Amino acid sequence: MIRLEEWVDIISLHRQGLGIKTISRRLHISRNAVRRAIRKDGPPTYRRPVRPSKLDPFKDYLIQRLGDFPELSCERLIIEIKKQGYSGGISVLKDFTRPYRIRRKEPVVRFETPPGEQAQVDWSDLGIHLIDGKPVHLNLFAMVLSYSRCLYAEVVKVTDTDTLIACHKRAFSYFGGTTRTILYDNMKTVVLKRGENGDHRFNPAFLDFAGTVGFTPKLCRPYRAKTKGKVERIIGYVKDRFLVGRTFSGISDLNSRLLAWLETEANTRIHATTKDVPFVRLASEDLTAIPKRLLSQREDTAALPTRKPLFHFESVEVEVRALSVYEEVAK
Repeated sequence: MIRLEEWVDIISLHRQGLGIKTISRRLHISRNAVRRAIRKDGPPTYRRPVRPSKLDPFKDYLIQRLGDFPELSCERLIIEIKKQGYSGGISVLKDFTRPYRIRRKEPVVRFETPPGEQAQVDWSDLGIHLIDGKPVHLNLFAMVLSYSRCLYAEVVKVTDTDTLIACHKRAFSYFGGTTRTILYDNMKTVVLKRGENGDHRFNPAFLDFAGTVGFTPKLCRPYRAKTKGKVERIIGYVKDRFLVGRTFSGISDLNSRLLAWLETEANTRIHATTKDVPFVRLASEDLTAIPKRLLSQREDTAALPTRKPLFHFESVEVEVRALSVYEEVAK
């Protein structure tokens, strides 16, 4: 196929009255090519050949996944298709999935804290799910260590003071200690009434627990829950990378798989902000050690979680039916 520049020269010489043989000899182009160029109505057009993409075998899967779960991020999707054999990069994945994904909000600015100084805690409403034929309201508890970004999370049915304390105990056991302060918003299980000058009235049961274990509860500024941006962001991460797009047989199955995911992915990845692995930074957290007797609600302390892949929560749900966590967590 002749180039556009060659076509222009052929047409120009032909209009000057030169014959095909002369044009061919002058431009060093075959006579047949000159003849086709003269007969052609308009300049030559080029079509870039369609080359097969490494993403082609996975496009149907991606369209189906994003049709069901349009908030799935490319980071999550590339993990899934790499397990299926994808060997390409993320750029082509982003280009292909852009029309199918929901745009996310801009990230919140985060502030760094020294080792062992602060953890952040929050609840997240996961909505109502049908379990064993009955509607059950589920909530996600999350605690993140601000320095290492090491994360502990579990799903529970209630958010009362006893449950909050029990979740703290399991988190402390998982991390191997507590930070000096823990940041909360205005949850009633922590603070009953805020004071204008910092003289807050804390929940007596929770304050007694904090004093016994050895940490100081701190509160976010009113109407500024984003002050605890690390845990806000990490809850979104748990929903995106773990909850959305998965189905569980019950709460115990969900929590068991959640803990295994913390071990194999969440706390072993390279964190985007710290550029380090949370488990690696955990060794430098300078946490305050807590005697096991203070963490256990009974004599048997073996039920407390440790940083091992296999773990069974004390609160076990039996005979539960399929549990899906998309409709509520994808909001």
